Amino acid sequence: MPTPTQDFADIAAKYGNIDPQDPEAVQHWFSETLPSMAPAQIEAILEDLLSRDGGEHTRQEIRTYPSGIPLPTLSAAPHAPIPLLAGDWKMIWKRLRQILLKSKGGVD
Repeated sequence: MPTPTQDFADIAAKYGNIDPQDPEAVQHWFSETLPSMAPAQIEAILEDLLSRDGGEHTRQEIRTYPSGIPLPTLSAAPHAPIPLLAGDWKMIWKRLRQILLKSKGGVD
C-alpha cells in the first residue's frame, strides 16, 4: 500500500522541523536535506515511513537500500561518452571515403 502524502509531511515536520502544510518545504527537505543526513538517521526515517504505510504485511519487507552505504548522487554517476557518430559524423564519412578509395586502389 502506498504511503500517503500526509505521512511525508509529518516525517518532514518530525525530523526536520518543517511546516507540514508547506508542500514545497517538505519536497525541499526530502530532496536536499535528507540525503545529507547521517546514514543512521536516514535509515531511521525510512523505517518510520515504512511503518506508516497502513497495511498489514503478509510478507517480510525487502530493504532495497543497505545500511552503511552512502546515498548515490548524480554528480557521482559515471560519464557516458557521446557515440562516435553523434560526435562528428562528417569526419566519419570522410574517413570511410578514404578507406573505400584505398580499397579500390584509388587515392584521395
